[in-house]
Amino acid sequence: MRKTREDLTISEALRDPLIAMVLRADGVKLEDFKQLLETAAHKREPRPSTVSDMIGSFASRANLPAMPCFG
Repeated sequence: MRKTREDLTISEALRDPLIAMVLRADGVKLEDFKQLLETAAHKREPRPSTVSDMIGSFASRANLPAMPCFG
């Protein structure tokens, strides 16, 4: 079965053996890494759920009106 996404979830990252090896090598505790990931996830903007929301999001970032130019 192929995954349709390429990013790891937080729980997948915390179980990943390669990440665990890097954390150990860098002297980072797993709990500290978990807190970092959770903080970053909470600060991240939610993804728009509809095309209209997405257009409004892009428009607000570019200082444009949120009215679509089609249709």
